[in-house]
Amino acid sequence: MATITNPSSANVQMSNSRNITRQSGMAKFFTDLKYLWLEQILEVRAVWYLYLTFSVLLPFAMIFGFTRMGSGLRDYNSLLYIITGASIFAVTNDGLYTLAVRMTTMKKEGMLLYYASLPISKIAFVMAIILSRLVITLPGMLISIFGGLAMYGAELNFSLWIVVVLVITALALSSIGMALGALVDNVEVIQVVSNVLLFVLIMAAPVFIPYDALPLPLQLASYLFPPTYAAAALRLALSGNIGPEFYGHIAVLLAMTVVSFAILNRWIRWRV
Repeated sequence: MATITNPSSANVQMSNSRNITRQSGMAKFFTDLKYLWLEQILEVRAVWYLYLTFSVLLPFAMIFGFTRMGSGLRDYNSLLYIITGASIFAVTNDGLYTLAVRMTTMKKEGMLLYYASLPISKIAFVMAIILSRLVITLPGMLISIFGGLAMYGAELNFSLWIVVVLVITALALSSIGMALGALVDNVEVIQVVSNVLLFVLIMAAPVFIPYDALPLPLQLASYLFPPTYAAAALRLALSGNIGPEFYGHIAVLLAMTVVSFAILNRWIRWRV
């Protein structure tokens, strides 16, 4: 006798099967991220003092130097741009330059061949590298913000949203660093290319320079750059203006992160 299957029951079973598959996929992703992060943090631990020193001294040097340009830029608005700009520069360096050079170095040393042979997520791999470095460099960035405020007595606010902005910015830029590192085989070349792109992203966006002071072509192009939204969100957070505009910048950064990781996972292949 033929068995009659209830269509609604079959649909429920298919839906449950998809949910189980999705949950198992997420569980695997977080497992990959956990173990890759532990592996990377053990490596970073050996040179943690270099990462921390760089993340403190560079923003401090930029804050100290930029405030003394010309006749001195010490008004509230100038200090806000300089302090937030120095922090965004440091986190962009982590997400773009550091990751690109790291990927190219791993290719040159043959380490990427090992990771390419593992059944791991490329997204988890990239996130593990950038998050392991942020554990060391993020405190340095926060120190430079507080130090800049103390240096000039600026009355700015602090909230945990500042940490959120810096972390999301690093993640939004990490896929660009991964793509550059995967495409270039020479360490010296990737250092030059990453440095040029780093300064283009920072100086062509309203990070240190107000939006109205940029030429019209750069004003339009800046909407494509994550540092634009990161700097705007950080300025709003430090001035205590947490509202719809701030959340809008965070939403754009999150969208850029999701889209860039989706493209990375779809089109970038392990290159060895």
